[in-house]
Amino acid sequence: MKIKDRRSAAAQLMKKAPGPLTSCDLSVMSKIPPRMTRAYRNNRYTVMIFDDTLTTKGLAIQVLVQQIDNRPIPGHWREMQNIKNEIFGREVVAIEYYPAESNLLDTHNIYWMWIFPPDVLPKYIIM
Repeated sequence: MKIKDRRSAAAQLMKKAPGPLTSCDLSVMSKIPPRMTRAYRNNRYTVMIFDDTLTTKGLAIQVLVQQIDNRPIPGHWREMQNIKNEIFGREVVAIEYYPAESNLLDTHNIYWMWIFPPDVLPKYIIM
């Protein structure tokens, strides 16, 4: 499919309310990023999950979220929270990732969140 056709199809899908995220069959996907273990998609987002990603605090789940039209996600905090809740559960704690400028790869509108084991992150932040 040509890029123009993909953009047009994405624009039509984006007009609808977001549907539930459904699991993607990785065995039929043509381009799978290295180490990606599972993926979900609906008419608005693609969610790529990398289970057991090695970090300085042990293993974690790396989650990348991209809107299907490759544009920035408006109100992204609430959307990321909804995605986290739908896939991982309402009581799971995740953090959004902002890298050092020297490690920044900003070629796509992809949002990252990380889910660590329960003993690594605080359950809440005191304000």
